[in-house]
Amino acid sequence: MQRTYQLSEVPPTKADAAMADLLRRHAQARRFCGGSIIQQRGDSVEGFWLVESGSISICRFGLDGAVTIFGVLGSGDLYGELAHFGGMLRQVDVVAEEDSVLLWVDTPLIDRLMVQEPAFARWLLKSMANQLRIALERIHRDHGRTARARLAHLLHDLCRRNGPTLTMSQQELADHLGMSRVSVGQIVGQLVDEGIIQTGYRQIILSDAAGLEKYIER
Repeated sequence: MQRTYQLSEVPPTKADAAMADLLRRHAQARRFCGGSIIQQRGDSVEGFWLVESGSISICRFGLDGAVTIFGVLGSGDLYGELAHFGGMLRQVDVVAEEDSVLLWVDTPLIDRLMVQEPAFARWLLKSMANQLRIALERIHRDHGRTARARLAHLLHDLCRRNGPTLTMSQQELADHLGMSRVSVGQIVGQLVDEGIIQTGYRQIILSDAAGLEKYIER
């Protein structure tokens, strides 16, 4: 199966210790084996999920069997809340990358917690407002920006969120940015020559964060 990565730069809602403990006490835990389909595009919306352990991929399957990965979520990450509150059908497929435990937060529980736990309501509203803010900033940021600056900003954001070592290929970077593999390869080569990053097989390592930030500002 061909897997293409178009990783979202908008981070998922993250449950802090208090919110994770609250949902752990009230939500229903469900176990999924690695490779299991948790939801499919077009499913109805009756709640959302919190990843308790393991990891899941947010993706979309094509008619040809290829899959596009938008993100990989782990412990403490919430997903499905935007579709729930927007009253939309599920827009993506979700697959367990490994054996995972998820907490199912259904509509009756959401309604109850919104009334009985004001901190829960504030947490959700703050997170969704933050996701909207980041999405708007991305649109404004990319308008008129050079390909080099866009790539540098993407690497900076991904490394800040996931650490200095990224497991992704140059083709996956190109797919995410809507650029050609050749253009991305040229920019990556320049960054390697300047000692800002190192590359390996499906791997990019950030060596000089300050140097990368200078590219963003150009």
